Amino acid sequence: MSLSKLHGGSSSSATACAACKFQRKKCTKNCLLAPYFPQDRYKQFLNAHRLFGISNITKMLKGIQESERDIAMQNLILHANARALDPVGGVYKIMSDLRRRISYYETELNSIRQEVALYRSLAHPQQMPMQSQSQELSFGCYSYGDLLEQGEEYVNADGYETSKVKLEKEVISNPDQFLSQILMPSQVI
Repeated sequence: MSLSKLHGGSSSSATACAACKFQRKKCTKNCLLAPYFPQDRYKQFLNAHRLFGISNITKMLKGIQESERDIAMQNLILHANARALDPVGGVYKIMSDLRRRISYYETELNSIRQEVALYRSLAHPQQMPMQSQSQELSFGCYSYGDLLEQGEEYVNADGYETSKVKLEKEVISNPDQFLSQILMPSQVI
């Protein structure tokens, strides 16, 4: 026995769509809103009704071709649910948040690609021509802090070897020897 029969109603009210149930009328076989708002989607119907109104929804459905109705109603329900969640922003806020996330992840991806290109150029500096290395790296790393040590030699981020830095490191590690080279022999303590 159905719930509607227990409450004294007819069996047709148990299968009424959310729109007909809201309007308290019998749902017919050719109801325009029944495919989009079945009985279990009452909340979605209320959101659409608050935003657009039943008469505007039915006018819109009658004004478009049957092949386009499904897409139109999906969009209408999406807008109504988004506006119910965020009355100010609605779908616009969702789209702007997604655009911001896409932009962030594109920036992150470009940064990671540059790092990968850097590490590839450092791992195989002789195999890659210098021109292709400079094209892969869109930034120039010429400061002392960007030099990397590979064994006994230093390599710039662009792949160029630097011997001057090696001398500077030796000077820092042996300050007595450095002083003896700079000072005159009579000044050496």
